[in-house]
Amino acid sequence: MKARASKLDAHAERLTEWFLEGKSLKEAQEQLKLDGCSVSLGRLSEWWQSRQSAMQEEQLLKQIASGAQQCKEVEKQFAESPAPEFDTLIRLHRVLILKLSTQGNADPEMLELVNRMMKPVLVFARLQQTSAQIKLDERRVTLLEEKAKLADQAQGVMGDAALTEEQRTARMRELFGMPAK
Repeated sequence: MKARASKLDAHAERLTEWFLEGKSLKEAQEQLKLDGCSVSLGRLSEWWQSRQSAMQEEQLLKQIASGAQQCKEVEKQFAESPAPEFDTLIRLHRVLILKLSTQGNADPEMLELVNRMMKPVLVFARLQQTSAQIKLDERRVTLLEEKAKLADQAQGVMGDAALTEEQRTARMRELFGMPAK
């Protein structure tokens, strides 16, 4: 916020236009003098710096407001239909990488961008591989637990003195999923 008004504020729009077009402080000072506004170069420079700061602040606030509005819109869209799955995003990422790598022949900076973009794809591939290994390990544990349970049951059948040999055989066939004789 400005502490006090400046006589240059009345010329703010024109001054801003001039400076953005590339006019020097001296050229702006001379034009203002022709328009009846006398100002030192130092004061004009201070005013322009202050004006630039105010414009940057205003632009930042607009960007924040725009970002907030975009977030609301995205949340609204996600409420209507879910966000894409991570796999879909990675496939899109891969397509962008391929596109940029073809452009890399003409622009070496694109190749650097491709290298940076490859890192998340490789991390994702490693995570997928780790996930698959975890699922395999979980399946192995499940199978081992089932085998241990069957072994315990078979041991119980074999140690049951109340069963006849024929009953033990029938029970063992049943345990191991074999058809009865």
